[in-house]
Amino acid sequence: MKIQRNNLSVILIASALGGIALVVIQLIWMRHSWQLSEEIFNQRVSMALCATIETYDGGSLCAGSHCSMAKNSETLILANVNDLPAGLIDKPDFRTELNKTLAFYQIDLDYQLSLSTTKQCQPDVYQTVVSLPSLKGNEAYLRMSFPNKKSFILRSMNLMMFATVVILIFVTVLLLLVNWSLMKQKRLLQTNVDFFNNMAHEFRTPLSNIGLAVNMLSKKHSELKDNQLIDIIRRENKQLLHEVERVLQLAKVENGDYALEKERVSVSQLLQNAIDSLSMPIAERQATLLLEDVPDDLYIFGDKQHLGNVFRNLLDNALKYTKERPLIRISVQTDDKGVIVAVQDNGIGIPTNQREMIFEKFQRIHHGDKHAAKGFGLGLAYVKSMIELHNGFVRVSSEENRGSKFEVYLPTVSNEGLTRSDDSKTVKNRQSMV
Repeated sequence: MKIQRNNLSVILIASALGGIALVVIQLIWMRHSWQLSEEIFNQRVSMALCATIETYDGGSLCAGSHCSMAKNSETLILANVNDLPAGLIDKPDFRTELNKTLAFYQIDLDYQLSLSTTKQCQPDVYQTVVSLPSLKGNEAYLRMSFPNKKSFILRSMNLMMFATVVILIFVTVLLLLVNWSLMKQKRLLQTNVDFFNNMAHEFRTPLSNIGLAVNMLSKKHSELKDNQLIDIIRRENKQLLHEVERVLQLAKVENGDYALEKERVSVSQLLQNAIDSLSMPIAERQATLLLEDVPDDLYIFGDKQHLGNVFRNLLDNALKYTKERPLIRISVQTDDKGVIVAVQDNGIGIPTNQREMIFEKFQRIHHGDKHAAKGFGLGLAYVKSMIELHNGFVRVSSEENRGSKFEVYLPTVSNEGLTRSDDSKTVKNRQSMV
């Protein structure tokens, strides 16, 4: 169906966009996690460097700083540490203390130390300022760098990255499987629709020929005119032809291959034509049909043929789904905005769990035995589609074993909606027996 195909396209696009959004979010999250891990690493190194100097110097205050491309030397946090020996970075006990402090902060990584007298900030370099006697009170910068810093941070994020990659792969595969399944269902749906349409086209010609042959046979042999077998052939052929036409009409509506020939249509004539077209099944079922008098000057603006099919389908369902003698009431209500035509029966009713799907294609009402359900399940789908094309709606109220009531609303659109002549008469409340 056209609506379902559109929904499938929307689902496919939405799932693809959702997958892309998930990947982007995961990448942003991983980047944020990397930045957070790097910041934690920087803080630990700075604290380890300062803690080592303070311990080695007997408690002098130190403030370490991490150089980065975003910072220049003027923004570094510096601290003076006095009376440190000139060969500080080469002393084994200093290295031992620094290694111990780094281990305390869970940093097991090779590093490089150097002293510099310039305030040159380099990326991934940690430094603190010290004052050495050999430099005659001038400040020197103790620098510390880690050549394998990135690989160390990556190792610390291994579990997180592995879980992220697994989740992304799982979600991607799942989305691909869902999309593949939806595409398969879409192709299957299109194949089924094409099959039904082609089958309907193939059936229409022979069924029409059968009808013509029966009529010619009845005319040629007058004794067969009222023959019961001929009547059965004619009736069943007409029913099959009606079902075929319904399939083709619904296919045209769903494919957009239709043209509504809207005109000023008499509501009274529309309903009467629908009743007349079902005169034979009404007589066979000994149905009682109560039609509220509708003024001859009550008009709607729409396609006469399609609207006639709508009311014929509703009446046909009322006859089909009534076990005893059908009692069908047709009433009409009007207001300033439109007209409501109600078709009420005393049939088997519609189970609560099936009311939401009765307007879907190929859905039929069944009570226990689904094979006892009649028809192809196309009538109400056609009714809903056609009424919506006329900017109206159809609704149903039902009670099991008590009957159903279908209400069709057709709105007024400027001068193209409900019109009444100036000498219109009041709708009469009396009912006529058909």
